[in-house]
Amino acid sequence: MINVFQNNDVYEISFKYDPNVVYHIKNVPGRRWNPDRKIWTILKDKLGFLLSQFKGTVYESIVSIKSEEDLNVNATIEATANIPDIDTSKIPFYVKEGATPYNHQLDFMKWSLDRQMKGNKGGFILADDQGLAKTAEVMNLAVYNKKQYKFKHCLVICCINSSKYNWKRDIEEHTRGKERPYILGTRLKRNGDEKSDTGGSEKLEDLKLMRKYGNKKADKLPFFIILNIEAIRYKSGKNYPIADRIIELIQSGEINMIAVDEIHKNASPSSLQGKQLLRIKKATGNKAEWIPMSGTPITKNPTDVFLPLKLVNGHNFSSYYTWCKEFCVYGGYGGYEVMGYKNIPRLKVMLQSNMLRRLKDDVLDLPPKIRYTEYVENSPYQNKLADQIAYGIRSRRSEIVGSLNPLTQFLRLRQVNGNPELVDDKCDVDGKDYIKNNAKLKRLLELLDEIHERNEKVIVFSNWVESLRTLYKFVSKRYNTCCFTGTMKSEDREKHKKAFQENPKYTVILGTIGALGTTHTLTAARNVIFYDSPWNPSDKEQAEDRAYRIGTKYSVNIYTLVSKNTIDERVENILYRKDSVSKYIVDNKLDIRNHPELFDMLLGDTKGGDRFEDNFN
Repeated sequence: MINVFQNNDVYEISFKYDPNVVYHIKNVPGRRWNPDRKIWTILKDKLGFLLSQFKGTVYESIVSIKSEEDLNVNATIEATANIPDIDTSKIPFYVKEGATPYNHQLDFMKWSLDRQMKGNKGGFILADDQGLAKTAEVMNLAVYNKKQYKFKHCLVICCINSSKYNWKRDIEEHTRGKERPYILGTRLKRNGDEKSDTGGSEKLEDLKLMRKYGNKKADKLPFFIILNIEAIRYKSGKNYPIADRIIELIQSGEINMIAVDEIHKNASPSSLQGKQLLRIKKATGNKAEWIPMSGTPITKNPTDVFLPLKLVNGHNFSSYYTWCKEFCVYGGYGGYEVMGYKNIPRLKVMLQSNMLRRLKDDVLDLPPKIRYTEYVENSPYQNKLADQIAYGIRSRRSEIVGSLNPLTQFLRLRQVNGNPELVDDKCDVDGKDYIKNNAKLKRLLELLDEIHERNEKVIVFSNWVESLRTLYKFVSKRYNTCCFTGTMKSEDREKHKKAFQENPKYTVILGTIGALGTTHTLTAARNVIFYDSPWNPSDKEQAEDRAYRIGTKYSVNIYTLVSKNTIDERVENILYRKDSVSKYIVDNKLDIRNHPELFDMLLGDTKGGDRFEDNFN
């Protein structure tokens, strides 16, 4: 046994003499040998280097660490239970026509107003579960602040670009048209229609004029103004004029509240847009109330919550670097590899005191999801093609495992199952045998027929745009089909989504998980089909919740198409059936570099599969 014991600012290492252990310890920077006590010591912040030395060796399993830093101790974030008893009966809560506020929405107002009364006016993190209408909650708080505290503008920053349209529509519907949000940069076409997909210069022009459409004679900007996160990194020379202008507007009292939607997306503190958010906060202090929003707060990865907590005065760490040193155990080559996490219970305390979180199952009596796994057996043609590709992948095992993104090497193997034409130039989509040779497509079309016999609508998800192009070719021949992908123009995407949600003639919508899988409401659908599953379970759950949220009146059927005895089935087994597999996921991806056994498991090699299963037995 190798005993590692923390003693103030150092770790003491003791073990039965082994020259190989000594060799590894000597590779740790700053290690020292104490001849009197016959122990080695390393500085506290060098623990990760020690762990990286033992990783993958026979010594890894016999290292025993006693630490005051709560190494790799997870801390579950509970739902907020304590709602203050405040009378809000005279405060209007705006909801769509024909609807009434849910109790959890009224509790939101009680909780947030109580926080304001106690002097906490810097904001808070809103981490309600997916589907609990966080938009409506923030909108109502903003309207209250407008009336009570004379707020002039609420800025909504969308970390997923397409969600800006959802905000505009939801605010208009909930306030019955009393509030008319404006998407910065919107311009009028010759026919009078609005075009919102414009560049940074148009958005900056609106902020400088504080009027719509970049026109001095147009109406002043309304109370709600909406901006995509990428816009704040708009650069002119050495300056970031949009971020600079936001700072000016906050300091002058024109912007009093900022909601950051889906802050866990595209707003890393190391990204350019994340740095600009931090710069805005630093320059303006508490002159604006910040509401970072996320339905999926992640405490296993503490780097994710540095930014939202900083925006709401939730910690006093001076830099992202010092934050990471506090909560991450670094080691490996150059000292940049995260070997584990520490002090997570402390992080939990910071989060829970600055966050409102309710879980869907606790507050809403929503109908259940009913899950179906639709197995198909690949055609002989698909099996032969898969074998050829797998052979090539196996021959480059070492190269792939050590690459920066090993998962990309499995892309072609996954596409064989649903879109063989993407990996075989000789495969003719227009050929008479294409459906016969594509087992998954054949089953999808059968499933769509069954759904339409019930007169129901359906969402079909895929990871890849190229897959959806093939699906559209066949599905649109049978049914009126809408599409939603990142390659489409924003106006076209929104037209398709609206048609699917509101027009009974349009019964199918095809969408990529990346573009359609978050923020959108598609409760017209009673069915969701995954033509292929994403690499991360949380992405799949978010995509499911497009149909399963407030407004859902019936149970939702979730279908997953899985090609039997292929990488499809292995992905399902790894990601969706083993709860403890979360330790294999880093940055929302399977961590093959540090767990090469996953390489063999994905290929179905018995040796790799056995090693993987052994971890759970």
